[in-house]
Amino acid sequence: MKYVYVLTSSDNDFYYEQFFISIVSLRLHNPQAYIVVLIDSKTKESLVGKRAGYESYISETIIITAPETFSQKEVSRWIKTSMKNYITGDFLYIDCDTVIAGNLDCEFPQSVNIGAVLDTHVPLSTHHLAPYFKGQDKKLGFYSSFNTELRYNGGVLFCRDTPQSEKFFSLWHSLWLFSKKNSIHQDMPALNQANSELGGIVQKLDDEWNCQITFNGLPFLADSKIIHCFATSIKLYNCPYIPASIPVLSYVKETGIISPYLMELLKNPKAAFERNSRIISGEIELDTINSKLFSILLFIRKKMPGVFKALNSFILKTRALTQK
Repeated sequence: MKYVYVLTSSDNDFYYEQFFISIVSLRLHNPQAYIVVLIDSKTKESLVGKRAGYESYISETIIITAPETFSQKEVSRWIKTSMKNYITGDFLYIDCDTVIAGNLDCEFPQSVNIGAVLDTHVPLSTHHLAPYFKGQDKKLGFYSSFNTELRYNGGVLFCRDTPQSEKFFSLWHSLWLFSKKNSIHQDMPALNQANSELGGIVQKLDDEWNCQITFNGLPFLADSKIIHCFATSIKLYNCPYIPASIPVLSYVKETGIISPYLMELLKNPKAAFERNSRIISGEIELDTINSKLFSILLFIRKKMPGVFKALNSFILKTRALTQK
């Protein structure tokens, strides 16, 4: 089986650094793995100097000319939703914001053409973003989030080399192009709609294949094969998972290498967490964290620490007065 990545990146982001960490961890735990990366031609031109270290870990590089009018993110999703066109044989697609935690050699059941893990490991009825997903589907005229509890995450996908899989990717790509025209650029609405239109072709993989540590992934961490860090979350929250943290990514960007410290973490990635971190659960607590109010407070703390300190001090004083 091949292991496939899609990379679109520039000097102004951390996508290459995330990809580099992921493939190093993959090679570390799977020395004989056949790793393929699909790279758009613009990104390939930038992979020189400190951004060329990936080459010694890759088995095959496929350079793709993408539409010039597409943004970098659009190019990434354009390639991802059509990657079956470039890959022969069975493959496991892996997002760049991942760390490989163990041996990936596996024979999936022959009945599985497309395999994935549920988004945040939960059914749609308990997903914190269910209203958002339904709003997207309503805008697009899709029905997947209204017809099924199964909402799949596209961060890790198994694809068997079958006509059914080719049909899935063809539909996924066309639905994504339709989504893009309607200003929804994520690939997950189209992925789940394609699954629905094809009668549920996507089959659920064990959660260990895509352990989404940011949301509900802790029960699956001990047996995890792939740890999914959700890179977009680090824009809002200081990630407690060290290989996905800004200091680590910045070091890789500045030096182009995996430090001995990071390499040791990748040898035992299930323990690579900051010492100062908390685990939070419970409906009230999670509703608070998922609220717009919390995100505003977090923004104030990051961008205007003086204002946050003053607000917090005012609340403490007010609370003290009311308790007298």
